[in-house]
Amino acid sequence: MASAFTIAVALEGQLRLDDQPALHEAVALARQGGGRLIVLASRPEGQRLRGPHQRRLAAQALGSLQAHLAAAAIPLLHFPQLSTEAVLAAHGDLLRPEAVLSCQESRLFGDWPIAPASFPRVFAEFRRGVQQAPLPPLPPADLAGLGAGLEGWPRDWLQPGPACLQPLAICPLPEPNSPLSNRNGSDPRSAFPFRGDEPSALARLQHYLFDSDGLRHYKASRNGLVGTEFSSKLSPFLGIGSLSVRRIWAELLRYQALHGNDEGSEWFQQELLWREFFLWSEQRHGAAFHAPGGIQGRPPSWVADRDRFRRWTRADSGHPLIDAQLRELLATGYLSNRGRQWLASHFVNELQLPWIWGARFFEWMLIDAQPALNTGNWAYLAGVGSDPRSFGGTPRRFDLERQRRLYDPDDSHRQRWS
Repeated sequence: MASAFTIAVALEGQLRLDDQPALHEAVALARQGGGRLIVLASRPEGQRLRGPHQRRLAAQALGSLQAHLAAAAIPLLHFPQLSTEAVLAAHGDLLRPEAVLSCQESRLFGDWPIAPASFPRVFAEFRRGVQQAPLPPLPPADLAGLGAGLEGWPRDWLQPGPACLQPLAICPLPEPNSPLSNRNGSDPRSAFPFRGDEPSALARLQHYLFDSDGLRHYKASRNGLVGTEFSSKLSPFLGIGSLSVRRIWAELLRYQALHGNDEGSEWFQQELLWREFFLWSEQRHGAAFHAPGGIQGRPPSWVADRDRFRRWTRADSGHPLIDAQLRELLATGYLSNRGRQWLASHFVNELQLPWIWGARFFEWMLIDAQPALNTGNWAYLAGVGSDPRSFGGTPRRFDLERQRRLYDPDDSHRQRWS
C-alpha cells in the first residue's frame, strides 16, 4: 500500500497534468527524500452546483487522468463526496501522507494583478491597470519512478465516480419526457461534441489556434449560434480544469509571434482577461459579489414568481427565440455567448424574475459553469454588477427581434432547436 514516505497531491478540481505547480513541487519533494506519490480527487472546498453535463465531462477527464497516472503506478483515489480535509480526517491512518500539496484554480496571475484596495469595479479600468505579465505555464512533471503502487487500495477508492453529487436546490427536477432526462450528452446537434479529457482539450487548442482560421476570425464569428467553429469552445475545459488558462495564453503568444497581432487574437486575449477580472473581483468583494444587490449594493426590483420560473426552466417562456436557446441548454449544457446574454436580459427585464435564480440554474446546467464567471455575467446583465452603464442607470436590455434579425436571420438556430 502506501510507502513510509507518501506525498499526496490534492487535485481540487484541476483535472490535468499540464501546468500543475503543486505536482512539480510534490515531485521535487519525492525525489529529494525517496518518497512516493498518490493523487486525491476529492470535492473542491469551494465547489458549488455542478450539473449532469459538466459532471459528464469531469468524469471523462478523471478517467483519462487516472489512466495516465496508472502508467506511472501512481494511484488516483476518488472521494467525490468529501473535501480533502475530510478525506484526511477520515482516512489519514491509511493514506499516511508526509505532505499534502493542493492544486490551485488556473489563473493568469499568481497574485493580485491590481492591489485589492484599488481593485476596479469595471473591466476597462482593470485592463488598463494590469501591470504584470501572465505567468508562463509549466510543462507536465516527470513522474517516472514515483508511483506508490496500485495494489492494496480499497477498490471503491480506485473507481472513477461522479465529480460532484448535489441536489438541484431551487431548480425543479426533470420530468421523464423532458429535455433534462436525456443526460448522455450525445445529442448530434450539440455545438460542443468534444470529450472533456486533457488530450481532447489540448487537441482543440491546437486546432483552433493553428490548424484552422478560427482564431483569426474570432472577433467576427464569436456571436454565432450554430456549429463548433464560431468560437473556441475552450471554456468547458477550463471549467473542469482539464486545460490551463496559462497554456492558452502562451499558445496565443506563439500564434502572434508567427502571424502577428491580428484582431481575432487580440480580442480573444481580452476575453481571457475578462475571465481573470471576474475571478479576482469575486475574491475582492466576497459575499457581496453573489448577493442580490451585487457589488453595487442595490437590490433590483423583481417578482419571485416560482411558476413562471419553473416554466422557463422547461423552455416554456412564451418567446420562441428564448425557448430555442433554453432547449439547447437543457439538451447539451452548451449555450453561445450571445444566447446567454439574450436569456439573462429577457429573464431580468421581461420576466422580471430574480437574477440569482437564473444564475443558479445556469450554474447547474452549463457545461462550462464557473461560479465567479457565471455570477459576474448575470450581475452585469441585471444591472448590479460591473456594467459601467448600470451605475446609477438601468440594466442593459436587448431588443430580441432586432437580435434575431442580426444573428439568426434565417431562423437556422430556432429551427434546429424547435
